[in-house]
Amino acid sequence: MKDKEGNIKDQIISSLAGSSLTYLLFKKLGHYYFRKSKNSFLFWLDFITRQLEKAYQRKKPVVWASIFTPSELLYALDLIPIYPEMISATVASLGLADYFIGTAEANFYSPDICSFYRVASGMSLRYCLPRPDLVISTSLLCDGSVKFFQNISRFYGCDYFLLDPPYQRKEEAKSFLAKQLKNLARKVTKNTGNYFSWDKLKSSLELANTTALYINKINQLRENIPTPLSGWNALAYQLYMYFASLGSNEGLNFYQLLNQEIEDNIQQGEGAIAKEDIRILWLHQLRPYYPNIIWQTMENYNAVIAFEEISQVYWSEHNLTKPYLSLADKILANPGAGPLSRRISAIDNLIKKYQIDGVIHFNQRGCRQSCGGASLIKEYLRIKKVPMLILDGDGIDRRNYSEGQTRTRLEAFLEMLSQKN
Repeated sequence: MKDKEGNIKDQIISSLAGSSLTYLLFKKLGHYYFRKSKNSFLFWLDFITRQLEKAYQRKKPVVWASIFTPSELLYALDLIPIYPEMISATVASLGLADYFIGTAEANFYSPDICSFYRVASGMSLRYCLPRPDLVISTSLLCDGSVKFFQNISRFYGCDYFLLDPPYQRKEEAKSFLAKQLKNLARKVTKNTGNYFSWDKLKSSLELANTTALYINKINQLRENIPTPLSGWNALAYQLYMYFASLGSNEGLNFYQLLNQEIEDNIQQGEGAIAKEDIRILWLHQLRPYYPNIIWQTMENYNAVIAFEEISQVYWSEHNLTKPYLSLADKILANPGAGPLSRRISAIDNLIKKYQIDGVIHFNQRGCRQSCGGASLIKEYLRIKKVPMLILDGDGIDRRNYSEGQTRTRLEAFLEMLSQKN
């Protein structure tokens, strides 16, 4: 009887998730609830709503992709990209992550697996995500993503493509990865039946180039004191657009809008917080997406996240005459890939550029490659006399979050920075 009730519940959830009326209602309620929010936030809300709606309506082939799979190529291939890691963060911010984590663990997914993938797995088991026609991931930075996306392809019975970048950023590595990308485009075209157009690929890269110019403008504006953009927000809905929209008209429109909002903030003398005394650099591309005391505690000490390492434009302008080599170079240019010295060098530059007083490294449980380098980064910064806090936690699974411990360690760190200033 219990199984029958569970099946009925799953069918109801699946029907709601696939209905256009659901997304229309979600959009209207979202705009009403967040009516005082910035237009950039509402733009993101519309973007993710349309993306999921089109995926359920099967207007184009749907691809599930890892966040470091270049979206420029996916849009050029006329696909609808779904990024389950980012959707998991959105689900957690809505307070729904516990249900899907429980679903995954009840189906033998280990609690040691990254919580972002446990939520996405639970959503798949409950039919709360659009079925992919194919799955693409890259081994860049995250070993867990390879197994997750491979498992998802088996679950849905669709093809899986892996991009496996070399460790070093050398010319032969670029050529090797460029061949993988070209082969991927060929296989996707054959798999989906979509017509491949060189003009469309170049157009997507051109859009990405223009969008990157606006991201760079925004990053330059963020050097302003007081900082005109909340880094806490930059690690939320803006991060979604950073991974999911490059190469699309929506991505360009979003960053143009965000750029205008930040320029307006500067003209009006409006900072991210009322009084800014401490400027923080946030390391790692994630933060907790459930209710927590981090941002409020920082604000109590007049501390602001002036910048976060994930928001860098670390890649060069795309070369439209060599699109695959250019995309390969973008992947390999990621400061988090390759030797840790590359990441440390990038962090050093950000500290100087944004006049950083202290650094917080969020040790997301499950992101082992990033956490593994945290102590070495801290030792380097100690020599440079830049205070750094390693803050252990979890982006989604609240069971790995201790409010008391987080408050104690964060307050002690901020108190030290207050005295230093």
